Amino acid sequence: MNPYAETVQVEVDVEDCSTVFLIDGDGDEAGEVEQSVALVQVRQAVAELSIIYQGADGLPFTVTVADHDPGADLDGYEEIVEIDFMSPTGEVLLIGWRMDWDDAAVRRLPPLPAGPGVHRLRYHIWSTLMERPDFDGNHHYLQIWPAQPSAPIVVKPGAWTAHWNDAVT
Repeated sequence: MNPYAETVQVEVDVEDCSTVFLIDGDGDEAGEVEQSVALVQVRQAVAELSIIYQGADGLPFTVTVADHDPGADLDGYEEIVEIDFMSPTGEVLLIGWRMDWDDAAVRRLPPLPAGPGVHRLRYHIWSTLMERPDFDGNHHYLQIWPAQPSAPIVVKPGAWTAHWNDAVT
């Protein structure tokens, strides 16, 4: 059987708070923080992905949904972290932080091939110390695949992850 991986590129609008959310299809109740690692906090069916910009329109995000670990892009990004994410439905979406919910701002992602269950998120960020957004490059890359539960880790530390007190090394 051939391994499955689908990569999509989306643009996300963030009004404020330097956050993009990965939300499970029924992530209505975020709850308390369950796990965190520099750049990502996971709550019940919601992952908060930190971005360096306070707000941005058209922020490019690349997402790979796979049935296996697609491998970290160690050369293409400055900082990389991993954390578990529980998906009760197997359907996920991205949306930037907003004052009010806007269905038009939702970016639906391919269904998780393993369906509901524990998945691993690997979040890559490039150019974390830029003062002005430069959207010519691919600055945010998220990988999602089914995995056994494991501790959050910093795969590749950088200047931003060094400032987080809860960074796991």
